[in-house]
Amino acid sequence: MFNSFKFTPEKQAEAEKPLTTEIKLEIFRHSKKENDPNRLNSELLLTPEGRELAHDKGLKMNPDINVAVAGASPMDRTAETAMLIMGANEENIGVNDSLEEMDKKISEEIKVGKKIYRDERLAFNLDGPIEAEGMAAFKAGRYMDWLANESDMLAITKGDNISTTYLRQAGNIAEIVDKYSKVGNNFNRLAIDKKKEGEEFPSHLERYLATHQSVAEPFLAEVIKEQSGAKARDEFIADLKNGWTETEGIHINILNKGQEQTIKLAYQDNGEQREIEVAKETIQKIIRRRISFEDAIKSSMNVADKIRA
Repeated sequence: MFNSFKFTPEKQAEAEKPLTTEIKLEIFRHSKKENDPNRLNSELLLTPEGRELAHDKGLKMNPDINVAVAGASPMDRTAETAMLIMGANEENIGVNDSLEEMDKKISEEIKVGKKIYRDERLAFNLDGPIEAEGMAAFKAGRYMDWLANESDMLAITKGDNISTTYLRQAGNIAEIVDKYSKVGNNFNRLAIDKKKEGEEFPSHLERYLATHQSVAEPFLAEVIKEQSGAKARDEFIADLKNGWTETEGIHINILNKGQEQTIKLAYQDNGEQREIEVAKETIQKIIRRRISFEDAIKSSMNVADKIRA
């Protein structure tokens, strides 16, 4: 795939310097979906307007499909969104192509590797005991406030080990970011090895992950709380109401200079572009909080079982 070339001593010395590599990670809500009361929510796909919106968003992101992979929840509207964004610069991919058609066209052009994967952590679930409260908050336009301030304790009280909650979603996205942080270190080492061997090799990777409203927002809210305080987090939550609009999300830049790594988040807040440099310990804290929350759920369920016994 990549051509080789011979090193001069000067090139050898250059190759031994710390190499800069980058992972571009985009996490965003899916585009506009159908509104069909005769179909299950999980079956709803993108509208024609939604397809155009995803394509236009992709053009702004300027993806390079040679180094890109799309990720999605199990629902096809997220996969459609991710593929339309990732393939926005490809002339043979049209906005009216089905998911299967896009996958086939990309696979024919890019022979190595799978270009889309599914991840349950990008999904949501309100089928557990706290469903009624969650739906009521959504209808009232205060779903993010309910998630942040009520959902976790309510789930513990009711022993809900199924439904989406604030810490579950924050922890899920933190795990994904942590995964790509590790990928960034491994990718940099590989790039260094390839350079030493005199091979051309890409300096960056791109990942386009489509999810649902309220899934990625808790992670960003927890980052803001950890690094800027609870007041800043509450202000961010208050402005969100039910969560991000279609195709809105966060840009995460994972930059390696050798094994020295920085992680930066960029997002829109009330029309203003904001950026945060995230400490790796912040990501680990969010993951640990989710684990502690799940342990509390198990404890509450064990207590309830003993009472019923």
